[in-house]
Amino acid sequence: MIKLGWRNLIYERTRLAISVGGVALAVVLILVMSGVFAGTEEHAVAYIKNQPAPLWIMQSGVANMHMSSSTLPFDALEKVKSVPGVREAVGLLYANAGVDVGDTLVYSYIFAVEDDVPFGGPWELAEGSTNLERNEVIIDQGLAARYGLGLGEKVNILGSDLKIAGLSKGTFGIATSISFINKELLANMMGLSSQAASYILIQPEVDLNIDILSNRLLETVPGINVMTQADFAASDQEMIRQMGTDIIKAMNMVSYVVGLLVIGLTIYTATLERAREYGMLKAIGANFSSLVKVVFTQAYINTGLGFITGVVLSYVIAFIVSALLPEMLILIRVENWLQQVPILIGVTALAALLPLGRIVRLDPMVVFKA
Repeated sequence: MIKLGWRNLIYERTRLAISVGGVALAVVLILVMSGVFAGTEEHAVAYIKNQPAPLWIMQSGVANMHMSSSTLPFDALEKVKSVPGVREAVGLLYANAGVDVGDTLVYSYIFAVEDDVPFGGPWELAEGSTNLERNEVIIDQGLAARYGLGLGEKVNILGSDLKIAGLSKGTFGIATSISFINKELLANMMGLSSQAASYILIQPEVDLNIDILSNRLLETVPGINVMTQADFAASDQEMIRQMGTDIIKAMNMVSYVVGLLVIGLTIYTATLERAREYGMLKAIGANFSSLVKVVFTQAYINTGLGFITGVVLSYVIAFIVSALLPEMLILIRVENWLQQVPILIGVTALAALLPLGRIVRLDPMVVFKA
């Protein structure tokens, strides 16, 4: 019966293509929509994840970067450097601000570190230099391309006209961008000493247990919180989810429900369209069990082919969109589409069962009269 179901499907390939295409488009809708939100979350913590700093220090009571203000004691960096086990420590100043590009204000995360530090700046530079003078800035090359900007041209940040000295990569997202400026300038804008830091990024000595180093830091430097890079990024992502939780849940739910309805309707319609074939099977002696096997075989083949096609198309769309719009990251992880498999199995079974009663009651004589 399984072989019969397959032959029946491929006999009318146009009908098969339509039903597979319907399932595939529904899968694309589900995966791409969830991928857009996952990509937005991932970009929001791009700075944290791309710095080679397994430990982060911030003001006591602070556990994330977004929607928080952290100002460490002026001597915190020197104290941190003196702790045994600290290989490198970089003081980072951070602020939320808009990059004024002509008539457009682009929301941005502003970062600043000293020129001579080994990390803390852009992790990938397309053009220019990372050594910034007081009147210079590094912006993302995608942002520059969108507004027709290049090296040597100016943007305004917090009331200061800054010359573009470098173009970074991977720092422009759908919701925000990342820019880098001179630390002394940012400290002045924030009314702080140039030695001040919002966060301290730490590289421990090789093979040193991070938990041991964390305890040493907490004992040596008062008024701080110490977090691992992974925990800090996870905390920020959770904050972002909470900020947009209602909108994200609503849009994801709508796309998900629509996708499942399309899949169910496609399988339901495809099953009914083959009522004549099922009637012929009854006429030649197929019993109820045989009919059920054929119906489910065809339904699951439709869904399986549609699902595989949809997953492949989702990755293709994600690649094309990222190439055309670098700021839009569509992140489709393997676990995202694997989670859909048991749900699709249930939806397909329900969609195939609904018309089954009608097929069982079908009079074979009607088929032959038609």
